[in-house]
Amino acid sequence: MRPIKLVLFDLDDTLVHFDDYRDISFKETFRNHFFTQEMNVNDVFEVFHNIDQLLVQKLDSHQISVDEYRINRFLCTMEQMGKTSDVETAISFENLYQSIGKKNMKPNVKVNQLIAELNNHYQTGVLTNGGRGWQLDKLEAIGLHRVFAKEYVFISEDIGYSKPSPEIYHHVLSRAALPPDQILIVGDSWANDVIAPIQQGLRAIWLNKKNSQPPHVPKDSQPLAVITELEELRAILI
Repeated sequence: MRPIKLVLFDLDDTLVHFDDYRDISFKETFRNHFFTQEMNVNDVFEVFHNIDQLLVQKLDSHQISVDEYRINRFLCTMEQMGKTSDVETAISFENLYQSIGKKNMKPNVKVNQLIAELNNHYQTGVLTNGGRGWQLDKLEAIGLHRVFAKEYVFISEDIGYSKPSPEIYHHVLSRAALPPDQILIVGDSWANDVIAPIQQGLRAIWLNKKNSQPPHVPKDSQPLAVITELEELRAILI
């Protein structure tokens, strides 16, 4: 098998961890948004969290778009709280949340050092689902927006396809102009970052932070490695 030349990281819950900023940012948004600032933060957040969990399943199965997901989780929450809102208010809530969320994201010094070391041996980049502006904001917030070459920052909104659709990996292969087995995907999603790229001939490392039991898969669909922390890549790749 040929040597790896390009390492692409997933962004959400791989380089940026939801647990580090998400809940506190939503609660701060509820406290500060004009439509929700009089509500009990813990009560409205509990309803919001439950609705979000239901809608994210529809998002992951491509039943709804990212915009529909973001708008509907707010509108459905307000409905359950006995309030009538509209799409414009939902969008303003999301915009405020993203502004607050970006403020609450912090660079991970150890991870950033690891990527700097990897850059001495490989090309590195990002392959992420999401909107261009929000994903680039995250990269800036964690101090990686100037680390990855622009040609290796792959965002689903730009491409027109999302992981795990085969087309997004085909796009990566076309732009990178490399054989599939010279591209490595590192991410937390078994479906998006392991099985789907392997099916297209790419290689993969699974970031299994929760020590989940991987599904049984054929021998030729196994990832290159399974790790619980990104820093473990140093021993595998350098």
